[in-house]
Amino acid sequence: ESDGPSNEKVEARPDSDSGDKVSASERQDGDDSDDEDQALWDQVRWAFLSSTKFAQALTLGSSLLKPEVTQRALTVRTTRFDLGGAESYSGTTRFDLGGAEAFQSMGYMGSLVSRRPILPPGVPPPTSTEIDFCFHYAHSEQYACGEALRSQPKRIGDVVLRVLVFPAGTDTGVARGSLSVFLEAVPQPNWPRDWEFANIRYGIACIRWPTGSGETWAAKKKSDLWTFKANRLDRGWHDFLAPGEIHRYLGPDGFVCIRGSLEQECLGRAFLLNQGSQAGYSGGVGEAAGSSASRRSWVPRSHPMEQQ
Repeated sequence: ESDGPSNEKVEARPDSDSGDKVSASERQDGDDSDDEDQALWDQVRWAFLSSTKFAQALTLGSSLLKPEVTQRALTVRTTRFDLGGAESYSGTTRFDLGGAEAFQSMGYMGSLVSRRPILPPGVPPPTSTEIDFCFHYAHSEQYACGEALRSQPKRIGDVVLRVLVFPAGTDTGVARGSLSVFLEAVPQPNWPRDWEFANIRYGIACIRWPTGSGETWAAKKKSDLWTFKANRLDRGWHDFLAPGEIHRYLGPDGFVCIRGSLEQECLGRAFLLNQGSQAGYSGGVGEAAGSSASRRSWVPRSHPMEQQ
């Protein structure tokens, strides 16, 4: 009788050890899989996803993303819209947001990657009368002709403006592949029905990165005079950059930077209280004059290949 229990114990021991070994192996495989998943998620450029895609990713997060991955995505996303990027959380800049301790406690200070600049070195930040808009441009087929991108609106005086870009050109007869850029007024609920901002001198610039050592940044800029009103919301150029010219303005990460602005001389006319004080300029026909995004200001050239 004593041999029975003893034998059972001897037989049970290998089974138990074997079970432990299998369990450890499974755990190792699981750890490897987790590491691979983590490495994969680390490659996602969370900072540059559109708001729609980012929202979709968070929606899937409950079933596909680990909480720490979601938290990292939100953290990196925050640096995208912060003035100074990751360094702003260190408390070392004058834009200290007081968040260093919080991010250190989450263990993300070491994993935050310094934000890579979109503007070339030496370009001053936009002033209160300037609007910056940067968009990613990978290749000529990335955008459809007539597809529009818009910046966040900005209030300058009473007028609210945003940059309107057609990366592949408008569908109004301009050569396909042109970069069309406009400055667009964004009507506000409190504006009167017959609102008008007369004789607004505006400018649009496309900023170019240095092409070699010793060079500095440059910009191609156009300016015009226009009266923004309910039936004339935007003004700019359908052919701001010619087909193929956009590649000269791409940054290292493939971004194109547009800066819209109002000239200082017209700031007094950016308020509704001054409307009607002088006749509005409706625009002239000329090489330097801009046009609206929805209208042609010239007779379009024939492009047989595009009509096929």
